[in-house]
Parts: sequence; structure tokens; C-alpha cells
Amino acid sequence: MKKLQVALDLFSEKAALEVLSEVVEYVDVIELGTPLVMIEGIGLIGRIKEKYPDKIVFADIKIMDGGGVLSKIVFDAGADMVSVLAAAEDNTVRASIDCAREYGKLVLVDMCSVKNIEKRAKEIDEMAPDFVCVHVGYDIQSTGADPIEDLHKINVIKTKTAIAGGINLSNFNEVVRSSADLIIVGGGLCNQPNRADVAREMRSIIEKN
Repeated sequence: MKKLQVALDLFSEKAALEVLSEVVEYVDVIELGTPLVMIEGIGLIGRIKEKYPDKIVFADIKIMDGGGVLSKIVFDAGADMVSVLAAAEDNTVRASIDCAREYGKLVLVDMCSVKNIEKRAKEIDEMAPDFVCVHVGYDIQSTGADPIEDLHKINVIKTKTAIAGGINLSNFNEVVRSSADLIIVGGGLCNQPNRADVAREMRSIIEKN
């Protein structure tokens, strides 16, 4: 079954815990967003993992260099999964994957800002990460870019896929019908006045498909 990930691209632990108190029972993966980890520090990772031990805790630190070193830091802090940018050097991506294998953890390779997605996805696929993620970044979501279109470009790879960027309840059915294994929702959950209802409906849609 497809997994649902909540992206906590928030600015305080208090705000993150407030969102989680409403949606956590419906999600599989808790993403500690880049700004949240930067503001609160890596100690947040362990606190969230301790509070929600049955969830996958994902440190979305978008590694661009120092793949092994930075992966080790967040895994030691309690993370179950880390992100490395596909735009990074091959050695960096491999170092993150090697570290994850050593720890028994997961790596998501983020295709954000990659120009030739199909070519790079095939190269990343050979490195055997856990997920390859098509991602319409925050700064370009207003352009109308569609991550499902990017997903179609990488359907040839063997690695599980994730999808992120502009996903909400209005397009969730379409996303669930796509080939994505992991569906990442940020503002489509966190910014809603009825977060629990939205999360419940998203979980229901996944279970029906």
C-alpha cells in the first residue's frame, strides 16, 4: 500500500507537535522539514522519534555534500530516513546510501532542480536508494509545474518513487492513482483549518485504491 508522509516545513517544534497531534494517526512518515531542523537543531529528531516510535522519522536536510558525514549525524540522532539531492555528485549520493545501509536506515534521493530527470533517475536507480522523489520545489510551485508529469518520466526505474510539491485534497485522487509509492503532503495538510479531517480523507483514499 502507498505511504502518506506529512512534510513539517514549519518554524518551531511547538507548531510541528500541534500538527502531529491532529494528523499523526493517519500518516506513515513524519518529515522534519529543512527549516524546522535548521531552527530547532538535530536534537528535535530524537525527541520526535521518542514520541512517535512507530513512525518513520525523515530528516529532510537535502544533502549536497558530505553524504556520509551528514547522514551519520542524523541517523545517530534518531532519524530513520535522510534526503540527498540528485543534483549532488555521485560520490555524495553513494556515501549517503552506504551510510544508510550500515545503519539499516533509508535514503530518499530528491530530484529537485534536476534538468534531465529521466537521465539522472536512471543513474540514481543504479545506486539503489530506497526512494527517488520527483519534487516541484516551493519556489516554483506558482508556475503550475506538475510533479505527476515528472513521475511519468521516471517510470522505467526499479527504485520506489515518491512525489512532492503542491499535493492537496483536490488532486489527491489523481496522485494516488499514479505510480508513486510515497505521497508527500506539506501545506495541503499543515495549512488547513481542518487538518485531521483532511488527513483522514487522504488515508481513506489511499486505502480505497
